[in-house]
Amino acid sequence: MTKKTAMLQAAAALMVALSFFSGAAKAVGYPERPIRLIAPFPPGGFTDVVTRRAAVTLSKELGQSVIVENRPGAGTNIGTEYVARAAADGYTLLVGTSSLAINPTLYPHLTFDAQKDLRPIGILSTTGYTLIANNDFPAATTEELLTYAKKHPGDVVFGSSGNGAVNHLAAVMFMQQAEIKMLHIPYRGSQAAITDLLGGRIQLFWASTLEALPLVNAHRAKAFGVTDAAPVKALSGVAPLGAAVPGYEVKYWMGLFAPAGVSDEIVNRVSQALKAAANEPGLKNYLTQSGAQSEFMAPEETAKLLREDTVRWGSVVKASGASVE
Repeated sequence: MTKKTAMLQAAAALMVALSFFSGAAKAVGYPERPIRLIAPFPPGGFTDVVTRRAAVTLSKELGQSVIVENRPGAGTNIGTEYVARAAADGYTLLVGTSSLAINPTLYPHLTFDAQKDLRPIGILSTTGYTLIANNDFPAATTEELLTYAKKHPGDVVFGSSGNGAVNHLAAVMFMQQAEIKMLHIPYRGSQAAITDLLGGRIQLFWASTLEALPLVNAHRAKAFGVTDAAPVKALSGVAPLGAAVPGYEVKYWMGLFAPAGVSDEIVNRVSQALKAAANEPGLKNYLTQSGAQSEFMAPEETAKLLREDTVRWGSVVKASGASVE
């Protein structure tokens, strides 16, 4: 080896080392300015409230302000695309939900791929739905509902928040697994459907547990079961629907995602802060009272969940016939 070659190799090694230490220093210094948390849904709802409560703990853990910015529209696709196209520096993050797994099939012309353009940071919480019925419906239990629906195929009417909404797909999955047929009426949002349920114009509705709680507690509607795998503490005495339809479970999740390309150091840093948020007593209590659960999942688990749910929900969307152009 010549002296010149040795000097060139030494210089190259030095540059690699400097590059490594520079990157490490940058990761250690993160975050150096406020972080934007893009919430792709309107302000004021359950998911938004959970996001803002979590942001308080995230700010404390990360030592910087975490600012929630609502960018609703197109079934969460507007806000999601914004983050997918953002710089991968950890200063623009997404509050991702089960919509990330549903929308690739529901929207055939998406301009982003959630599994390629986003990097999972972790899951914060999960929640299920509650199948409620108007008080005049002849069945009183899930088993009686199944018997009635099989004797009257297509006569039982259920509402949803809209074609392709999670509660629509939850009903489609229920019909598939229970081998029954019911008539679907889509509404523009859950409140319109609940109004018609209470008025007797529809018979069933898969309500978020938070929506179901006051109706069931006030005996304005009856609950057949929850879509969770286990009973929900806030709905004492209401069994999982899976007890009557083995294997049936619907879980709506929310967590954090970053643009693809963000460093491992940043992902791990934010993931640990998210874990602290999931374990914060005030947030855990709010979730429990709302019929939800604090359920932290690490980045690798979250990536696996997104992959599996995309396949699972994809087949249900196709069976439903729902599509948004």
